[in-house]
Amino acid sequence: MRQCASNSVPRVAAVRDYADRDAIGRFVAAAIDADGALSAMLRRGDPSCLVVVKPNWIQQSHEDMPDVWLPVITHPQVVLAVVETLAAYMAGRGTICLCDAPHAYADFDAILARGNLHGAVVALRRRWPALRLEVCDLRREIWRRQDQVVVERKPNADDPRGYVRLDLGPGSLFYGHPGEGQYFGADYDTSVVNRHHRGAVQEYLLAGSPMACDLFVNVPKLKTHKKTGITCALKNLVGINGDKNWLPHHTLGDPGSGGDEFPAPTLRTLAEGRLKRWGQRAAMASPAVGTWAYRWARRGGLRLLGGSDRVVRNGNWSGNDTCWRMALDLNRCLLYGNRDGSWREADAPKRYLAIVDGIVGGQGDGPLRPHAAPAGVLAAGTNPAVLDAVAAKLMGFAPASLPIVANAFAPHRWPLADRALADIDVDDARIGRRVHLAALAPALAGGFAPHFGWQSLRAAA
Repeated sequence: MRQCASNSVPRVAAVRDYADRDAIGRFVAAAIDADGALSAMLRRGDPSCLVVVKPNWIQQSHEDMPDVWLPVITHPQVVLAVVETLAAYMAGRGTICLCDAPHAYADFDAILARGNLHGAVVALRRRWPALRLEVCDLRREIWRRQDQVVVERKPNADDPRGYVRLDLGPGSLFYGHPGEGQYFGADYDTSVVNRHHRGAVQEYLLAGSPMACDLFVNVPKLKTHKKTGITCALKNLVGINGDKNWLPHHTLGDPGSGGDEFPAPTLRTLAEGRLKRWGQRAAMASPAVGTWAYRWARRGGLRLLGGSDRVVRNGNWSGNDTCWRMALDLNRCLLYGNRDGSWREADAPKRYLAIVDGIVGGQGDGPLRPHAAPAGVLAAGTNPAVLDAVAAKLMGFAPASLPIVANAFAPHRWPLADRALADIDVDDARIGRRVHLAALAPALAGGFAPHFGWQSLRAAA
């Protein structure tokens, strides 16, 4: 029985420079060949075949340094190597859809300008005229912000294959969760996210292209993350949704009240929570005056209470019990959901491959303000849970200490892992042999620095 993807062994290789296109291309080809059924499917050259390639295109640059982007997004050379290799396997026929749903306020054109990715795509279309190569911004709405407050919203062109509503019901990790009714999504109107996650209704809006594809190729960045500890293959699927306000990111309040917004109740957190809720309600009620008032209040609040680069807020800490659930739900939607809203059986998930860009990773205040982590590695696999366990070890973290990784191995009607954590071997080209996960060496001496809200993260044994 073929469970979540194939049972192939994940791979790690040392690649120190993005300019080494040949090494990147060879690694991608080896990852495809490792799954014989996947390789055979692509080599048929079926003109109806749809392959989706999903990088991490969260935004065009570091939040505070507009010229810094290497530790933030999947590097264009890795993306191009994946697309070129796929096109060659597909004999230049079929469709490759290169897509993501970045932050609502990200500049999509600026992302494509990194490394002249847009120009490279044009060249690939000339090289493979029978191949349909699409570049899609999956967002349905684009925002403009000032002082990190939304001041304008504009509709965006839809995914050409539309959107799919999928209800996990009791299969969702939010079913029966005590935070129900107190979730915060991605926008000011919390009624939206709580309407889609209540009781037996646990639904997500997924972009049609990822749901319709014959093969999903995940190309994440190896980074730390303020809400989930790390972001790699599992967390990268936030970018396949059609409305981020359907996604629970944290639960309002502190653990004593059933929330994970703040670690503990204090006068500061009480004041901040009330101020934030007032500002968001004002912005919704009166977009002109209310938005101005919220910006003014937010500036004052940050001066008084401290910035998010040193103060834990919005679920940005290791006690976030919400965000990992959402990420694992999205992975089940992709792997087992159909375009018509129906569900696959546990032995028939969507075909899946992941190529992880860890040549320059992101550490510290990720995912938006990371420092460069020159890890010099690529990793690949056909199972997202297994690959994220490998990613955690490469970053120097114990996989079992990360809820997003540990819980991906739990039994479920629709399994995410195809083996136990204790049964993972890795083909480590850095040392020329296969090793058990426990013996996999970190890619960076001393490991990645975690986000400051994740200082309790256990180092890998």
